[in-house]
Amino acid sequence: MKRLEYQLKQLVYHNRDGSFTTQANRKKHLKRFARELRMLGYNQMHVRSLKLKHVHALIKHWQGAGSSIGTQKNALAHLRWWARKIGKDEMIPKSNNELLIGKRKLIPAVSKAQYLTRTELKLVSNEYMRLSIELQQQFGLRQEESLKFRPSYADKGSHIELKGSWTKGGRKRSIPVVTFDQRDLIDRIHAIVGQGSLIPVQYSLKQWKKKYERVLGILRFKNLHGLRHGYAQRRYRDLAGFESVFAGGPKRRALDSNQQVIDVQARLQVSQELGHNRIEITDVYLGR
Repeated sequence: MKRLEYQLKQLVYHNRDGSFTTQANRKKHLKRFARELRMLGYNQMHVRSLKLKHVHALIKHWQGAGSSIGTQKNALAHLRWWARKIGKDEMIPKSNNELLIGKRKLIPAVSKAQYLTRTELKLVSNEYMRLSIELQQQFGLRQEESLKFRPSYADKGSHIELKGSWTKGGRKRSIPVVTFDQRDLIDRIHAIVGQGSLIPVQYSLKQWKKKYERVLGILRFKNLHGLRHGYAQRRYRDLAGFESVFAGGPKRRALDSNQQVIDVQARLQVSQELGHNRIEITDVYLGR
């Protein structure tokens, strides 16, 4: 292992910020940065020799390789973490525009909401996998959250509670149980896993994710993120009393003053339940 790669690995080991998933992603990105910098001719670097020229070289390399704006921004977040941990947090400009990274077009032109019928769900013969998919549909969970779900901890009766170690960014959150289908789903998960999670005991998370994704690929259920969009739209309708823009409801500028207050409150609640805690992100799920 080259010097920089080894030192970055040690930096991650001694700074365990965020969830296990966040730490794993950080380690993977930093390892890649070390390889890319070596490929770009920076062969004598050590962990504390990071400079702005190296950041610019990496960005130029990513853009030349055709990386999307979102991918570049995600990678830059890990570079900023590196800089911060070596006391150079002011070195990288806070504005991505200064680094010639443009803005992502986050808001889709049309709704990405999905909903799987009972018939479609029955195509998933593995019960653990099917229950994980149902959690994504009924509670808007991310894929990994649904796999790590442990009902003996999460089920609080009136709501479910997600551990920080299950979630993106390590943010603990709760989601209310408000429908019969949600309650029935949690009870069915209890009956299947007992004190365990929706990862069978003989598998690690990595092994089960790989199997899960392979099975869903065969069924052509490759991207089920739209289930979160569907949850967000249904939840907004229940909270606001009218449909979201993507579900055929009025655009924000067409709302009267009372509806605008309701809209903001509903969006804040939806954002919190999805684990974002930013009202702006709801435009992606609900439209504006």
